[in-house]
Amino acid sequence: MLDWSQEQLAEKAKVGLSTVRDYEKERRGGELGGARAIRLALEDHGVVFLSSEGDYGPGVRRIAGMPNVLRRPAKLDRWDALMFSVEWRGREIEVFVSREALDDLAHFRETRPEAEYVALFDEHRGRILKAAAAAIDAGRVTPDRRVHLTSDDFPERAG
Repeated sequence: MLDWSQEQLAEKAKVGLSTVRDYEKERRGGELGGARAIRLALEDHGVVFLSSEGDYGPGVRRIAGMPNVLRRPAKLDRWDALMFSVEWRGREIEVFVSREALDDLAHFRETRPEAEYVALFDEHRGRILKAAAAAIDAGRVTPDRRVHLTSDDFPERAG
């Protein structure tokens, strides 16, 4: 689906290669940490996990519609937010992700160098774009075509 090797998946999920191999061979059913990291890496790159329903079993699907990034983030703005521009449903929107939300996504406990925050965009791209789309669709766009994302927009990363 993503055309990744086991090595690439391990790198994206930040787990060992043996963890990926063990899950593929169904050797690690009870250990959830690795499975969660693998699932989040796949979700961050547009894979959606589907629950079973009726006669249909669980499965996966690739997200077809995510905002198109027009301008990638280059630095934190003066309010310590990561800003980038997207096109979504025919509208150009500036998206601001608070540093606090980025800290939560990366589980940072202290302020990091700016480059690390910019790098988080690629690491959590799917999750950030999904949150941006949800906020835009919920009508949270300001009159000047901006939407601000906070930690509340990423509840699965809490805790």
